[in-house]
Parts: sequence; structure tokens; C-alpha cells
Amino acid sequence: MTTTLRRTLRFTRGWVRPDGGLRPRTMVLGAVGDRGPATGLLLDGGDRKVPRPGWVVLHGITRPGPHHPALLHFASALASTGVRVLIPEIPEWRRMDLAPDRAQQIIGLAVDRLAADPDTEPGGVILLGFSFGSAQALYHLSDRASRGEEAPVRGVAGWGGYADLGRTVHFQFTGEHGWGEAHYRETPDPYGRWVVGANILPLVPGLRGSRPVAEALRQLAMRSSDLQLPGSSPEFDSVKLQHRVGLPRSLRSLFDLFAPRSGVRPPRDQAAEMTERLVEAARERIPLLDPMPLIRSVPTPVRLLHARSDHLIPFTETLAAAKLLEGRTAGLDTRILGLFGHSGGSAGGGIRDRVRGSLSFLEALRSVFELSVDRAGGPERPN
Repeated sequence: MTTTLRRTLRFTRGWVRPDGGLRPRTMVLGAVGDRGPATGLLLDGGDRKVPRPGWVVLHGITRPGPHHPALLHFASALASTGVRVLIPEIPEWRRMDLAPDRAQQIIGLAVDRLAADPDTEPGGVILLGFSFGSAQALYHLSDRASRGEEAPVRGVAGWGGYADLGRTVHFQFTGEHGWGEAHYRETPDPYGRWVVGANILPLVPGLRGSRPVAEALRQLAMRSSDLQLPGSSPEFDSVKLQHRVGLPRSLRSLFDLFAPRSGVRPPRDQAAEMTERLVEAARERIPLLDPMPLIRSVPTPVRLLHARSDHLIPFTETLAAAKLLEGRTAGLDTRILGLFGHSGGSAGGGIRDRVRGSLSFLEALRSVFELSVDRAGGPERPN
């Protein structure tokens, strides 16, 4: 049995029956400016008498951060395969701040700290980014390579990421996305556009006075994340109303564009205009919010995964990311899965769909675990 297959089967067992003995502990990563040391949660699996492979896993824009239940479930199953899993905490992401420059610093500290630890197997760690963290992980390696710096990373994976900020924001307003001749329309989770509005609205020319709306959207996103409920839930209608009546009358129509009552889509023309203004402001003021076009090359193998049922970032964005990366990586594998939603929950369906989805997920896992194989490209040794 190959190492890759063995780890895939162990992950499956760890997912079904989590190991309660894997207790996360805090690892200090290093100082970032004058804000004190960055930290992360470390789950240590396997035989602690020998060095184990290291994985750095990035959480998304979520209040629980490293403590997100679905993320911890995933990390525990991963650690049960005999690897060390470090989840660096990015405090800004827990506050709904996108803050890509700050995030890049913490990603670098986490990668270097885990790779240099004597209990980590030499040869580099695996870097895995979820959601917003997917493109940030890819950019991190490209940026270090462009500066002539070799990062201690042997492979990078992204789950549920985006390739183009404009298309993603358009989807978050309209639910529209596509690939080639295929066109799709979903009911998007407004959580994504709430986070975007909270961060970018005050930067849009002509909307300098929109900060109260941005703060109301931030509070909505935080509440959605705290409750682990999609923003499309009718339970948020009363909360939206409370925020709306607290705004000046002149700003209420702007708030309604981002946060109409459940079941109501924002007017398409207004959404398209707002998308254009948001993306233009973001690219001018915070270019790293749209990092994929800035990637020249990724000097390691890349694995991209996405759930077909994702209502925050459409799966077609991962297909587009793969297209952008063609010829720019040491090896690329892309999988669109039918089993899990954006946060790791089941996508539903009948028993046949679940079986098919489980098999495709296991095949995707095998592809990701291949990143742990020697970068020199040698064959795996049978166990």
C-alpha cells in the first residue's frame, strides 16, 4: 500500500471517527510589527519519536477562525494520518477584515516556523488555503519566488477559492456564473457581499460617507458567522430591519442593495454598477484582494478543489483559476466535488449521489496527499 493511499484511508477513518486524543496546542509563530506575536493551533499526529510531515492550513473569513468546528474536524482527520497540522490565526479575518498584506506576513511566519521545527519532516510543508485563503496561499508562494526567496513549501492546495474578484462579487449579488458555453444561476449566500461591502464600500469614490452601512454589513456578517447560519436565512430579516432603521434615510437604499430581505435579489443593473465600483476601488487601494492575476508562477505542485454546490464562491472560479495557472506551476490537478459545501457540510442528494461524491472526494484526497511525496518526483515506496 502506498503512503498516499494509506493516508487517504486514515483520513477517512479520522473523519468518520474523530480522534478525541488530538488536543490542539498553541504554537507561537513570531512577531508581526508591534502587534505582538502571531500564534496558531497545532494538532500533532503520528509517532512523536520521529519527524512528521507538516501542513499549514489557513482558515477563511470567519469569526471562529482556527476554532471553526468544520475546520477543526478536517484538521483532526488530517492529523490522524500521522502529520502535524498548524492553523495560524489571522485576527483580522476573524473581525471580517480582509487585510491581505497582514495575512501574507502571518502565512510566511507559519510556513517558516512549522518547517523549521525539529519535529517536522524536512523538505518543506504543505500549504492549504480555504475560501479567501486559497488565492492568498497561491500568491504567497509566487511572491516569494518572484523575490528570489525559496519558501519551505513542497506543495500548495486551495479549496473553494476564486480567480477573479469582479466575477465573484457579481455572483454574490446575482447568483450568476458560467464556464464556457454553460451558464448557471444560484441563490447566493449574501454573507460574501456583506464582507466585501464592509471592507470596500468606504473606499469607493463618491461613497465616502458610507461607513455606517459598511459597519452594519460587518455586524450582519459577524452574526451570520457566530450563528453558523447562511446569510440567506429568514432569521436575519429582523436583524436587517434593526440595522436599517438605525441608518440615516439617505443611506438606506444603499444598505438595501447589499441586504434586502430574504428571498429578494438586488436589482441586477444596480448590482452590476456597484460591482464595478467596488472592484475598481479594491484594485486601486488593496490590489491583493485580487491576487490571481498577479501570479507569475507557483514553483510547487498545485491542487485545486471546489464544491459544485458552493453558494459563497462558485465552482467555476476554481476552473478559471486552473486556467490561469496552466503552464505556471510544477504540476496542477483540479477537482470539482459534489459532496461538501463551502464550510465542509454535506451538499445533500440521494444515496447514489452521496456514494459517487464520496468516491470523488477520496480521489481528490489522494491527489492532495501526493503533495507529501518527495519533490524530486521519485516514486512512492510501497509500505
